[in-house]
Amino acid sequence: MIRDVAANMQQSLSDAVGQRVRQTFELLEARYGGELPEVKRDMLLANCIYGLTSVIHANDAPEDHLAAIRSYLEQIIPAERAAKALKATPASDDSWLVSVLERIEAIGKKHGHALLAQGASGKAIPFINRDVSAAGSAEPAAVKGNAVEEALTR
Repeated sequence: MIRDVAANMQQSLSDAVGQRVRQTFELLEARYGGELPEVKRDMLLANCIYGLTSVIHANDAPEDHLAAIRSYLEQIIPAERAAKALKATPASDDSWLVSVLERIEAIGKKHGHALLAQGASGKAIPFINRDVSAAGSAEPAAVKGNAVEEALTR
């Protein structure tokens, strides 16, 4: 009985993470599809998933956490793109991408905490991030607005 409850909670949390990953992917594609190359969008998605899963898999071995990230990525993008996204690093002169990767990871962590709290208790518990600078705008200079931040922080 207890195992069934734990398995259901884990499945529920996994489904919630998968749903958040799909929403993030759709948002990144809608917002940056015409602005950023696919490889950069994939890097953003991978970093968001890293942040999201780093909370949930905090006590797991690094290789297990990496496998979880890869699994979520491969549900959304082809395996070869997922592998590239996990190995990619931004160019040293791409300060915008470096900054956004850090911010989107922070947004992912914020959502990971919220999902973990929701999954652990069976009801939604709001997560309050008092460090608003951690999830600041993720917009390149050429793109106006805060659509990514606003949508990811909901």
